[in-house]
Amino acid sequence: MQAKEIIKYLEKRFPQDYAEDFDLPKIGLIVGRDDFEVANILLSLDLSIDVVKEAIEKQANLIVVHHPFFFEPMYKVLLDTEQGAVLKLLLANDISVYAMHTNLDVGLGGVNDVLAELLSIQDVQIDNGTIGKQNYLRYGTIKETTLFALAQFVKKVFHLSGVKVLGDPQQTINKIGVIGGSGAHQNDMERASANGCQVLITGEIKLNNAQYAKHVGLQMIEVNHGIEKFVFYTLKKDLEQDLGLSDRVIVSTIETDPLQIM
Repeated sequence: MQAKEIIKYLEKRFPQDYAEDFDLPKIGLIVGRDDFEVANILLSLDLSIDVVKEAIEKQANLIVVHHPFFFEPMYKVLLDTEQGAVLKLLLANDISVYAMHTNLDVGLGGVNDVLAELLSIQDVQIDNGTIGKQNYLRYGTIKETTLFALAQFVKKVFHLSGVKVLGDPQQTINKIGVIGGSGAHQNDMERASANGCQVLITGEIKLNNAQYAKHVGLQMIEVNHGIEKFVFYTLKKDLEQDLGLSDRVIVSTIETDPLQIM
């Protein structure tokens, strides 16, 4: 199967129109070409030199990443920089790279749908009621528990060494929301509160936003940004089943999120 056919499938599932405007130049086919037969596909949260080496080892000539490799315009390609070394290795081995970022976050079966399923949220709803741009929040009910017990469950589900918690550990909880990645902006918290969430689970909570959450009575659980990687286990199954790529889709074993709580 040619890369262009796989890309067509991905773009139908996660249209680029779903992406934020700032994302549009950074997603899609970002390195290489699409007119080649795909041997294997490697799915990775980020693109790094170790991820490219893994692709070479596993004979993957197409890498699909979540986080764009080019966050800022690149005016020089210097081979003694990390980006330069990655590009050199990709081109030397004829490996292409396709990126899906905020469109993968909001799309059906994307990051936030997968996280909601892993958290056992029942009757999952989407903020604003429709799939598409800026509708990141997934929310719904869970079996009644305490904030402390919920935090322990979150740690277990996402294989985390720890989480940060805002709120009363003994508070009873039965409605939660989740946003993968960095979802603790003030508007995210306002949307979670407006939809009746008692707890918002997300990453990268800044102090001023935590203070705002406390002010409005929203409890928070901060997780690693890297939990977004769980979407790839679902995407692997979909690619294998829908495109007949059995045993040809690989989820990267490289841990690209270096942060952990001890």
